[in-house]
Amino acid sequence: MAKTFTSTDVKRRYNEKTYKRIILYLRYDEDRELLDFIEENKEKIGTTQLFREALELYIRESVK
Repeated sequence: MAKTFTSTDVKRRYNEKTYKRIILYLRYDEDRELLDFIEENKEKIGTTQLFREALELYIRESVK
């Protein structure tokens, strides 16, 4: 299969080999507080950074 060279294809291939995609499902009724926090802060911090910092804090705290 020949590689395509549109910028979209190049970016998709780069993302596929550089990043691991994780899909997360949160329930509207049980996770409303988390969903609201993410929505309120995603422009300032970014969704990836929010999850990265939360997981790093969780790991640090659970090691104690």
